[in-house]
Amino acid sequence: MSEVPGQRLHVVLLVDDELRTTRRMAEMLREDGFAVEIARDGAAAVARLSRSPVPDALVTELTIAHADGLAIGRFARNQRPGMPVLILTGYPNLFRAEAFAGGPPATLFTKPVNYAALKSALRDALQTPLANEPPNEPAQKAASEDLRVSPEVESVTENARRDALSGAQAVRATRRQ
Repeated sequence: MSEVPGQRLHVVLLVDDELRTTRRMAEMLREDGFAVEIARDGAAAVARLSRSPVPDALVTELTIAHADGLAIGRFARNQRPGMPVLILTGYPNLFRAEAFAGGPPATLFTKPVNYAALKSALRDALQTPLANEPPNEPAQKAASEDLRVSPEVESVTENARRDALSGAQAVRATRRQ
């Protein structure tokens, strides 16, 4: 696919622990005009989704270390509500469609994945208006504003922090007794 000058490539986060398969799929997606980032486990995927700019789409293995594909997909949707989520798995019986209630459904692909169908589903999903909504940047600010501590509690917390012994100080104090 040829790139149109001035048009931004859609960024796809590809999450899978099978490195050879992941690299090949990433290469194919790049050849078809997508920008691809790879995460090898759930923790790396969540870390990447926490940074700006948030990817435009998520393609993830269902059974992955540190956070399964459903958890990664829900976190991705928390960051960008209309984000297309495509789940790949050899265990379709583990997929729970209700995990994505309230938003666009996730698309399930069983392994071995039909790449043409995956590419078509990804393109179609990225063309929907909901997929192009901006990420939830203000959600983080709103959450921190909701967690404000009253001055009375803050002073108690500060006093406790100031009076607390460090781990090393506590060990020394215990040895002296």
